[in-house]
Amino acid sequence: MAQTIVVWDREVQTEETVALFNEKMKAEGSSKRAEFQLVPYEQQTQLFLAALAAGNAPDVISLDIILHPYFNSLGAFLDITDRVNALDYRSALPEGMLHLGESQDRYYGIPYTVDLSGLVWNKELFREAGLDPERPPQTWDELIEYSQKLTKTNDAGEVEQYGFAIVGSSAGWQMFGFMPVVWSFGGDLLNADGTEVLIDSPESIEALQMWVDLIHQYKVAPLNSATWTYSDVYNGFVTERVAMMLSGNYNIITFKEDAPHLDFGITFIPRARDGGHASFSGGNLMAISRDTKQADLAWEFVEFAMSEDIQVEVWAQSGALPVRTDLFDNKYFAQDSRFAVFADILEVARAPYSTKYNELYAPMLTAMQRAMMGEISPEQAYQDAAKEMERVLQY
Repeated sequence: MAQTIVVWDREVQTEETVALFNEKMKAEGSSKRAEFQLVPYEQQTQLFLAALAAGNAPDVISLDIILHPYFNSLGAFLDITDRVNALDYRSALPEGMLHLGESQDRYYGIPYTVDLSGLVWNKELFREAGLDPERPPQTWDELIEYSQKLTKTNDAGEVEQYGFAIVGSSAGWQMFGFMPVVWSFGGDLLNADGTEVLIDSPESIEALQMWVDLIHQYKVAPLNSATWTYSDVYNGFVTERVAMMLSGNYNIITFKEDAPHLDFGITFIPRARDGGHASFSGGNLMAISRDTKQADLAWEFVEFAMSEDIQVEVWAQSGALPVRTDLFDNKYFAQDSRFAVFADILEVARAPYSTKYNELYAPMLTAMQRAMMGEISPEQAYQDAAKEMERVLQY
């Protein structure tokens, strides 16, 4: 009798993974199979909640990492601690991501895909400004210094080239790009278990003050940065009107496709003068739902998805990072040395732990935009945001 599991994911590459799994099972003479369902990001929470309520959740789900604490609080997943700890490559799994799938010292998800934030810079524009094209800024002080040299105005006083650009209109990008800035200054969004708001700490406010100063004091980022979309910043960079931007590992491929001429590098997000580098760890955790009747087959699929055949031949081949650090040394990344830095960035990557993460988006975005537009001070902005976030955590 055939055994079949259902796999959900927002990533189209997992459809290829399912097909390869089925090919493998067929070649082995096994009747085991997997079926794939693509679930758009914006529908993940709603559809998974409905499936859990109906008792027919998919056997395996690959879910946005920041959603896992919420679903863990509902008891949505099977405990896979012993299975994870028995893996030969256990030490190659990023601890910061594992933490998001953890509850009471037990694992309910395993890192499957990863997106990391970093800084990209245009080497040719560095040369034109008299800067060393192989030495990107390591601190925010250096970024300000470099950006002043890279920002150009025309005879009418209009800015034709910005040293730096900020995605100010997206809450997701405020988290992905700006939270590492906060962490490097010693601040945080929440405490370790997500029960206390820390965004109004002096360290967090200092980070936002620096962000605002890039716009209003140093004038190296657009005055209307609060309304700039990711597309605005991306297009500015590929058309060489922006010299530096915060980005992700996936842009190595998109820059090469959209601007083959572009001579760019990618490195750590700058750190505070006395702080350390940090990165936001996005991506997916893969988990086995509590509704499965075939836990062993579900885990067999998870192991296959974590194998070199998938992490390298599917993900790395498409320009994405393998989630296992022992697989960064692969033939695809050998063709572009810019991928190498992400092995180090992954070591300092993390994400906020909260069962109500998405509900914190609105107060965070509103506060930052008002500060970036000069309507209120960074201190007032984060004090206001903290009050709203505390209300979210209380209900």
